Amino acid sequence: MSLFRDDGVVLRTQKLGEADRIITLLTRGHGRVRAVARGVRRTKSKFGARLEPFSHVDVQFFARGSELVGRGLPLCTQSETIAPYGGGIVADYARYTAGTAMLETAERFTDHEGEPAVQQYLLLVGAL
Repeated sequence: MSLFRDDGVVLRTQKLGEADRIITLLTRGHGRVRAVARGVRRTKSKFGARLEPFSHVDVQFFARGSELVGRGLPLCTQSETIAPYGGGIVADYARYTAGTAMLETAERFTDHEGEPAVQQYLLLVGAL
């Protein structure tokens, strides 16, 4: 059992049950990471809006093993916004479609979860 902290960009979110989400992030030190964020879909969630696509966040993960990728998905236990790119991008359709293409491309170019992808991360943050 261990804690990991890294900054990353939220690439995608998927619903999980009634109140949870699976988030996919491109992080600086751990590459592409999928994690479970519990309770973020509730109205009184403390960090639900921070974990939306296009958000640049500092995230803390709790993994059951000694590595971030392995048995099961890690839990997202804490999140702080570094830069909320989503508001400006979502308001303009042309920027939204370009941004969505960037997020999808970043997800497809990072082949394996848990492998560092510093160049892709810096390229995505610079482009947003």
